[in-house]
Amino acid sequence: MASAAKVVHNTQMAPVPTMKPGETSQATNSSDMSVARARQDGIAFWTKHTKPVLASLLKSVGEYTPEQQASHLKFLDNYIIPSMGHAPEPSRARSLLTPNGSPFETSLNTSDSGKSYVRFCYEPVFPGSDDVTEDPIPRIAEKTGADLRWFNQFTAEFYPSEDDARILAEKMPKDTIRIPKVFLAFDLKEDKQTMKAYFYPVIKWMTSKQNSDRAGFDLIRRLDPLGPAFGPALDMIERYQKKLYQEPPLTVVIGIDCMSPAEGARVKIYIEPQSNTWEAVQQHVTLGGQLADKTTLEGLATLHDMWNILINEPEDKEIDEKFSKEILQKKPDTSGACFSWELKPGQDIPEVKIYVPLNQYFKNDKEAIDALEKVFRKRGWAWGVDGTYKKIVSDVYGSDIIDGTIKTPMDHTFVSFNFSEKKGVYMTTYVAPFVRFS
Repeated sequence: MASAAKVVHNTQMAPVPTMKPGETSQATNSSDMSVARARQDGIAFWTKHTKPVLASLLKSVGEYTPEQQASHLKFLDNYIIPSMGHAPEPSRARSLLTPNGSPFETSLNTSDSGKSYVRFCYEPVFPGSDDVTEDPIPRIAEKTGADLRWFNQFTAEFYPSEDDARILAEKMPKDTIRIPKVFLAFDLKEDKQTMKAYFYPVIKWMTSKQNSDRAGFDLIRRLDPLGPAFGPALDMIERYQKKLYQEPPLTVVIGIDCMSPAEGARVKIYIEPQSNTWEAVQQHVTLGGQLADKTTLEGLATLHDMWNILINEPEDKEIDEKFSKEILQKKPDTSGACFSWELKPGQDIPEVKIYVPLNQYFKNDKEAIDALEKVFRKRGWAWGVDGTYKKIVSDVYGSDIIDGTIKTPMDHTFVSFNFSEKKGVYMTTYVAPFVRFS
């Protein structure tokens, strides 16, 4: 500070004009105008990136009335887009939410029931970035009626610190725009939005070698309220999953429903299983052989019937259960599969899901769409008939991701599979519209 003061002292300066009370300098006004302009540019940019996608998706699904569609688009306009930050520079625009770097991902689920619903997930921007001065969470939570009791306990444990962000930034691609604190997702049912949050305990492993399995399971057990009620389900997982608490840890993401725990809020643990063999899938679905009931085995047989298609192998090819499909983008600790355990307080048996990373098996969206339509036809779903799903994708995300007129990043990220006695087959496709700069 002394040397800085010396520079100021030795520099000839014009007299400082005296300002009257209530007046602001031109510099202050200019700065305020610059911030306001950047904010408006950001709103315009992210509106163009997100609103046409969501509007078209809500319309294409056919489950939402015009009034319900308008409600969801108003929510996007007033609560989501203003919290997405400035318009990014092309050289530094990558969000860690999706493989293609988009900070906005849509998902579309359907099941044997024939009902389809839309969801979306995004990366909110917090104070300390893009001139943001206000935490967006309280405002969004109030609008959606979210219960933040579990959320606040997870933020205290897993929000990355400044040191975490600095260390992680050195490990990420150079075009990464920021280190995220949390991702928010919203189920869109009728005219209501239900909030979910996704935390990344694996960040603590990457920055300080804090085991994310141990940290995650311990926090879930001590959640207030109802943490101890997760005990039996967590015990069941621990009995079969011998890779827990090892290095590297399995747990990557933990998601929570931001609703009253007493009303059925869930905790979802997402793991990188370090294997994409059918043997690993069976182990996950049956919890290491602990589940052998009719519903579990029927779901496993149904998934097996479509497995070759999902990993881009010929349908008639006999695959050994230990066969490991080579993925397209080899990265450390990436196996080409993702599993989750879904927990509810007092529910002794976790519900399991399998997530297939389509970008690891298919070179482009067209190949992925063709495969998904085959799967939908197997289920007798309308999306598989006459190019219906392909038309939805073309209308919503752009025909250029399908027809190959220009080289585009792949929009399809995952497809998930779940089977239950109540819903039958339940699948979700995840599609992230890549960030377009022209």
